[in-house]
Amino acid sequence: MTATTVAAYGLAEAPYTIANFSLSLHAKGKTVPVAKERLKEQIEGLNNSIEELKKKLNLKFVKHSLHTASSVQEDYEYKANKHEHVGYIVNYNLSFQIDDLDKVNEVFDALTSLDKVRVGNPTFGLKPSQRERLGKKALKDASTKAAERFATECEVLGLNPNDFEIVSWEATYHDSQRSDRVTHMAKSARRTSNAYYEGAVAASAYAAGGGGGEIDLVSGQAEVNVNLEIGYARKVTQTHKAELVKKPALSQENQNHV
Repeated sequence: MTATTVAAYGLAEAPYTIANFSLSLHAKGKTVPVAKERLKEQIEGLNNSIEELKKKLNLKFVKHSLHTASSVQEDYEYKANKHEHVGYIVNYNLSFQIDDLDKVNEVFDALTSLDKVRVGNPTFGLKPSQRERLGKKALKDASTKAAERFATECEVLGLNPNDFEIVSWEATYHDSQRSDRVTHMAKSARRTSNAYYEGAVAASAYAAGGGGGEIDLVSGQAEVNVNLEIGYARKVTQTHKAELVKKPALSQENQNHV
């Protein structure tokens, strides 16, 4: 039986290690093939610009981070008080990551200077290995704070914290996106520590070509956090165990009268 529950919040901070970039193109046409053909020219121009950028800045994408996608939608125009179907729009999306954050400003400036290219705000994240390390650090921080808080409560109430043991705990991770609450029972479950938070938009601009001066982007720091609840109960002493063993069982006749 749980005697009390103590909750604590653990935090670990570190600079971001990855920058995410996203680009998009679109082309219109009366038919899908026409729209695709027009878009094809834009894609070729974008690919050439990206290759030139990589050479100019000696830039490398994070391995397997380059992704592309395409979609088609109907195009309507409002004419004569009604929406009239005039053709199709073909969309193209491209995204990639870099781990050289010193080049984020230059990359963003170059991309936002491209014609007909929509550039989303750069976002920042953590490499998986760093995310794991910070998750463990945040969990340890929460555990230390919970233990200190429990010790303080025992001191105020005149109790000995050594007379209690952990019987249950619950850790809430910000990356799990769980809607249910999962309780880990001590002695029958193992803790996991893959908590992290990442995102942090660096700038508020959403460019579609044009050029201009370089925007100074500041990524800030990643915050990895864990909410931890620990349930404490009194330890079962050897004397108490012995008393339970020695306690005579009820006879069948006595059980019938209970």
